Order: sequence, then structure tokens, then C-alpha cells
Amino acid sequence: MGTRDGATPVNTILLWIFLGAVLFDLLIGEPPSKIHPVVWMGKIVATLEKHKPENYQKLWGAIIVITTAAPFVIAGFLIQTNNPFDITGIIGILASIYLLKSTFSIKMLLGEAKKMEEELRGGDIDSARSKLPTFVSRNPEGFDEEKISSAVIESTSESYLDTILSPLFYFTLFGLPGALAYKAVSTIDSMIGYMEPPYRNLGHVPAKLDDILNYIPARISALMIILAATTQRPIEALNCARQEHNKTPSPNSGWPMAAAAGALRVRLEKPGVYTINPTATSPQPEQIAQTVKLVRAASMILIALVTTVLYLTPTTSAWHGLLSILISD
Repeated sequence: MGTRDGATPVNTILLWIFLGAVLFDLLIGEPPSKIHPVVWMGKIVATLEKHKPENYQKLWGAIIVITTAAPFVIAGFLIQTNNPFDITGIIGILASIYLLKSTFSIKMLLGEAKKMEEELRGGDIDSARSKLPTFVSRNPEGFDEEKISSAVIESTSESYLDTILSPLFYFTLFGLPGALAYKAVSTIDSMIGYMEPPYRNLGHVPAKLDDILNYIPARISALMIILAATTQRPIEALNCARQEHNKTPSPNSGWPMAAAAGALRVRLEKPGVYTINPTATSPQPEQIAQTVKLVRAASMILIALVTTVLYLTPTTSAWHGLLSILISD
């Protein structure tokens, strides 16, 4: 938005907000569920799902998206345009940091993967198997160490896309409203965006929206992982991403998973659904640790990139230019 009446340029403030949210995540992690905006989103979705009509479920799915996203997008918009808080004031900045932090999670994602690796290394396969459904939506019954390791690597690399990169991508483009809008769609998709009964119709709109919103970030996520693999196997990561990304049913999740599979030289498999990098060896718990390092490095590259973009550009996007016109005196 540029500088207005001698105030600090909004892009500078967005940079403060971004760096504050990153520090919040890395140092503190997730806020309590009672005051977590994503938990609030989930409660709205669950309530609306309970009241779904027997007919017009695709329409109801669209209503769920609008009803869930709207209050958070409006809140982000108001904070970012000096109403009810002055964006240059401490209250507005702190509120923005908190809301932005709620849209992404680096510390929790990597921490949960690390816990699974430690359990497998300690030989507690039963405990690791029982916790696997928190990572992936598949039945872990009978899974051995290799299949559990594969599932954790798949989930961690895919989650780099929708838990870290995409929210920050939309923040960079559209500010706080963009990050919150993306997170709302992603949350709804994770709850009802399935292409089989009973969600085939109800989840149609959120699933398609999620595919659209992640289309560009998915390709960027593969690039970030390839860059993060420079001390490992960047060429193999690149080749695997190009050749294997279309193995998954999703048009997007295969990109970061295939890049990670190439960088780690492992085969990733969801039994009966897909096999990525099939000629490689099956992963072991140590490859989970390598995945954590890879995704952490990719996250640091992303943070540096977003910081650079926000620092160098006078306005983040045409969106901010429009806002500056709307609120200028």
C-alpha cells in the first residue's frame, strides 16, 4: 500500500507480521485449541455439516466454504485496513501475527514426524502404528516399519505444501485475508473434501477449490525441496518430481512427495493407490529424520524468499494497491 501520511509502509508492517508469526511458530508452536482460529473453523464446518440437507449437497458445500471463510477473511481485512485496529498500532500487529501464525505450522509438523521416527528407532512399532492415522487417512493394520516410515515421509512432505508453503504463498500475494481464506478452504477440504460417500457431493466444492488453490504452490513446493536437497541429490529430486508427480490421485500432492522421494532415494507407497520412485529402496526410520531436515531446510528457504519479496516490493500485489486507494484520505 505504500506510505500513507508519513506512516510506516504497509509492506514493511507485513514483513514485521510475517517474521513475528514465524518466531511465534518456531519458539512457541501451536496456541491452545480453545483459542486456535483453525479449531474455530473446524467447529463451524462440523456444525454446518450436521445440518446438511438431503438434496443440493454441492450447494451446501459451497455455503460451508463461504460461511467458514467469511468471518476470518473479513477480520483479516479489517485489521489490515485500520478498522477496528490501526494496522500500525501494536494491537493490530499482534492480532495479525496471531492470526497468520494460526495458518501455518513448521514446529508441530516436524516435531510430530520426529516423534514417529524416535518410536520406530526404539522398536515400538505398535505405538507408531496406532498413531499413524493422525498423519495419514489409511488403515495401518499390519503395517511394518517400512510402510510406517513411508507414510510418515509422504505426509510430512505433502504437509509442507498445505501446512507451510501455501498459506505463506497467499499471505505474500494477498496479505492476511489471503492466508486465512486459504486455511479455511484447506481445513474444510481435510474434513469433508472426499470423493467417496458420504462426502462425494458435499465435499465437491471444497475439494475442487483446494486443488485450484494448491496448483501453483505445489509446483513451488517441489522447487523448494529440490533447492533444499542441494547437499543431497538435487538432480534426482528434480527428475523424480518431473517423472513421478502424477502418480497420486491428487493433482498437487505428488509434486512435493516425488521431490522428497528423489532426494532421499526411497520408494513411497500407498498400498493399492500409488507407488512413487518404484525402483528405489523402501524407507527406514533414518529416512524420516532426513525428511525432517529436508523440510526444515525447504521451510528456511521459503522464509528467506518471502522475507525478500516483502522487503523489496513497494506493494505486495495489486490487492494492496487497491486497498491503499480505498482507504486513502
